[in-house]
Amino acid sequence: MGSAHAATLTFTVQNKITTSAITNSYFNGCAAVIPALTSVAANSTSGVYQTDCGTNSAVYIEYTSGSKTCRFNMSSIWTPPNPILGTSGYWTPAGSATSKGSTTATCKTTLVGLGSSGSYTWALSMQ
Repeated sequence: MGSAHAATLTFTVQNKITTSAITNSYFNGCAAVIPALTSVAANSTSGVYQTDCGTNSAVYIEYTSGSKTCRFNMSSIWTPPNPILGTSGYWTPAGSATSKGSTTATCKTTLVGLGSSGSYTWALSMQ
């Protein structure tokens, strides 16, 4: 039947705003992000961040620049095998991005890598 493993979420944050940095204004996750979230300079990309909560990993973060705010959600959920139905276990990745500031931002969450055992790599961007 196999077993679930750790579901590591790996991501970068790209700031496409050419005039100002974006700062992390909110975080909610099932485990800490390593390294800690930091500001991203204008027109640049952060280093690589990771979080891992085992078989169900999820993170919700917001980045802000002035009156623009982007909300990013990422998750990796394990559905165990069902011996009665004879189905195998599987991983489900999910990601979304929403503008929620008083000035509309362009926010994107893109799945860029599929790892093994529920590990996924995401690219987040804000403009």
